[in-house]
Order: sequence, then structure tokens, then C-alpha cells
Amino acid sequence: MAVKLNLLPADYTLSGPLRQLVKASRSINVIFLSSFLITALGMGGFFIYSTISLNNLITANNKLTSQIQAQSQAQQQIVLLKDRLSQVKLAYETPSSAANFEGIIPLLDLIKDNSILSELDVDSQKTSASIAFGSNSGLTNFLTTASTSTNYSNVTLSTFNFSPVSGYQINMSFVGK
Repeated sequence: MAVKLNLLPADYTLSGPLRQLVKASRSINVIFLSSFLITALGMGGFFIYSTISLNNLITANNKLTSQIQAQSQAQQQIVLLKDRLSQVKLAYETPSSAANFEGIIPLLDLIKDNSILSELDVDSQKTSASIAFGSNSGLTNFLTTASTSTNYSNVTLSTFNFSPVSGYQINMSFVGK
């Protein structure tokens, strides 16, 4: 048989309805305490889960950022390479003046001691020259050779001047084939 010991003085005992209320509040307190502990544990677990998820997201974000930076550098290199290729293509498409320069060399060999080449402009379309001849024979040889040259499709004598002091001054343009 169970013996009930009450060490409290008789003054401290509770009356009937108050005792039932205290008993009910104890069970309600136990329920509230257990629900509080469960909620606190749930919130702690949720906090730990959220922290781990956040760290994983930060790691994934850092990986993606580094990939974007790497791709950005690669795209910049691609853009620079395309720009260089377009410049090379433009350089290849630019007509060369080498053929016109090679065609004028035999005519320049005719300029002798008393003749002066004062200006020579060679481009891809035509060649222009300004020459001063001290004698009639030098001018004649030059004009004969220029008119019979097969390197040019068109030879134009743009100016012809004579001065008793300096001699003959001509400006000619040669259009290549």
C-alpha cells in the first residue's frame, strides 16, 4: 500500500476546486513546456539547416562568379581576336602599290645627272611624279620611254613648263594596269 506523506503544514494545503485547478495547470504547463521545447528544437534545427543551405548557396554563387569571370575574359579575347582578324582582312583587301612602284623604276633610271626628281607619289591606283630636266635630250628620252611603257594603261602629262634658268619641269601621272 502506498503511503501518502505531506510534509507541508496543514495551513498550506489547497482547497478542493483550487487543487483541481493547480493539477490541471500542471498538466497544461507540461504540455506548454513540451511544445515549447519541441518548437525551440525545431527552430534550432531550422536555423542549422538554413545556415548549411546558405553556405552551399554562397559556394555555388562563388563558383558561378568565377566561371562568369573566366568566360568574360575568354569573350574579351574572342572580341580582340575578331578585331585583329578584321584588321588583317582589311589589310589584305587594301590594294598594294608594289606593282606601281616596280613599274616606275625603269623610268626613274632615265633620270640622269642634270635631271632632278622633286616629287614622287606612289599608291595603289596611280603614280605621280614631278621631274625637272636640264636638257632637251633627257626630257625626250624620258617621254619616249614613258609613252611606250607597257606597265601602265594611261600616262598623263599634267603640266609642262620651260624656264631658261632651270630647264624643263613636268608633272606626270601613270595609271597602272
